[in-house]
Amino acid sequence: MSKGLLSKMLFGLVCFLMAAAPVLAEEGYPLRAEFAKVKYITTDTLKRDYKKVIIVDVRSKLEFDVIHINKAIHIPVAKATFTKELENLRSKTAAEPIVFYCNGHTCKKAYEAAEQAMDQGFHNVFAYDAGIHEWTIANPDKATLMGKTPAAKDKLISHEALAKRKISFAEFKKRAEKDDVVVIDIREPFQRKEIPQLPKLRNIPSDRLVQLLAAKEFKGKQLLITDAVGKQVEWLQYYLENNGYKNYYFLDKGALSADEAGALK
Repeated sequence: MSKGLLSKMLFGLVCFLMAAAPVLAEEGYPLRAEFAKVKYITTDTLKRDYKKVIIVDVRSKLEFDVIHINKAIHIPVAKATFTKELENLRSKTAAEPIVFYCNGHTCKKAYEAAEQAMDQGFHNVFAYDAGIHEWTIANPDKATLMGKTPAAKDKLISHEALAKRKISFAEFKKRAEKDDVVVIDIREPFQRKEIPQLPKLRNIPSDRLVQLLAAKEFKGKQLLITDAVGKQVEWLQYYLENNGYKNYYFLDKGALSADEAGALK
């Protein structure tokens, strides 16, 4: 092969890699294109600048209580006072970066929080879009899981372990008709405008249920639990396992699946 041909081939390969770089950089982060104006920070960079930045967890209280970055300040993006609480952290034009995070690559909350902060005039805003699980795996000494630091990585519940606990609406309803079963809707009262048609259904919001689980209220009974769309139960599973509950199942897709089955009232 001539030197000229080899040079052309190498040049072509370099050009290809340069063209592909933006695509490769976004691989695994499907929301970056949707929130293109939001700057993101990587796990390595956040670890390097850990002491220099303000870190804000924008998830729900249940999620934060289960697992969070150690120095994170909890300000749910859904709160009406979100912007005001940010202003209490630092001035809008301060140099100290603010980093928002939520649950990972497909979670919009970190992006939405960053976008909202920017729209309100905050400078030096970033989204840590790798999320809490990736941070914990990389930096367990800077994460708290179920109140313990460093976070025990072997206590993280996998997606597969969660999926094994989810059952269809038909199966959920069948089980709900049996004895020694407690059927619980963990949605907040304002979310319960429509109720799944299930026997013995009780409304116990997640914060209250966590207290009852710690008190071993339902030991010896099978627990059937539904939320709104099947996401809250991911965090409730930590409390179930931590308190020794093994006989429990979740309604796949939550109340949404009851709606799809035409079983809301």
